[in-house]
Amino acid sequence: MATAAGVLCLDFIHRSGDPEEFLESGPLDAATHREVRRFRTSLQRLLDAEARGTGARENDLATLNRILSRAGGNRGLRPTVRGYGWGWLHEEGEDLSRLLWPVAWSAARLLDSPDLARLKSCDGCGRLFLDASRNRSRRWCDKGGCGNRANVARFRSRHR
Repeated sequence: MATAAGVLCLDFIHRSGDPEEFLESGPLDAATHREVRRFRTSLQRLLDAEARGTGARENDLATLNRILSRAGGNRGLRPTVRGYGWGWLHEEGEDLSRLLWPVAWSAARLLDSPDLARLKSCDGCGRLFLDASRNRSRRWCDKGGCGNRANVARFRSRHR
């Protein structure tokens, strides 16, 4: 299973606070800052809806497609050690929203992959994760965190 497709987008949507911490691009202008926040919120709603099985809202999908359309012309084949691979052709530039392109591409790959069926929402904190368990029964984003708290709460309720 290729879970890497969704890792970047899941990391991006779960960041709290300032998107600049995730992008690490230096100061963002106000318009780009708003676009990053809007995109993150839209992507969160879209993936939450898919995890619940309700499907995405049209405007959230349109937001993702808008970023993808800008990114598409900047993605192409680049030389690698063993031939060629997909990569970003223009990494430098004025448009700081280009930093959203890998996130949008990662989200699109996840939405178009069989791994979408493994997208779940944590029973403890609500964060999204890809269930890589063999029988797809994972319920928590982190067994040591949310899973442990749930197990401790269940243990304490049984022993009262």
